[in-house]
Amino acid sequence: EVSRLYARLYPGDAYDPASEVVICTSGQESLNAALRACVSEQVSRGGRDGVIVFEPYFPFTQGALDNAPAVMQPVRTHAPGFAIDAAALRAAITPRTGTVLLNSPHNPTGHVASEAELAAVAEVCVEHDLLAVSDEVYEHAVFGEGCRHRRLCDVPGMRGRTITVSSAGERFART
Repeated sequence: EVSRLYARLYPGDAYDPASEVVICTSGQESLNAALRACVSEQVSRGGRDGVIVFEPYFPFTQGALDNAPAVMQPVRTHAPGFAIDAAALRAAITPRTGTVLLNSPHNPTGHVASEAELAAVAEVCVEHDLLAVSDEVYEHAVFGEGCRHRRLCDVPGMRGRTITVSSAGERFART
């Protein structure tokens, strides 16, 4: 059972399998469903179909946004570290923005969001009443001394506004 697995992986967390866990056939299907759900909810709240996406992004992302349907609002990250620039994130927010798509560990760069980056994303989400889709399919593929994955939903104020996407395929190296 997925809820029990995550309770072991992230002590202190408990997920209700009836209302907080959805199983899809792939991580991409999960991302599609999560983006559609968030965009639909935000559009119903006043037409907020914009989704913040950190560049570079996996090519699948544009198709998922087209399916939502959503408008991409890109925020560029830069080599060598590809860190999230909180000022650039804030500058990208418009009245149309309703959702933030975070990918950490990031594909294609491998960047793992720091506590400060997650806090900046959370602050913006709470301040602007944004939802978040957190693509964490590579959560168990983190390398580097002192580097560890942190979940956006664990940042204060984010559990109720974040859909976290994980993947058994990536977790068990089946992709």
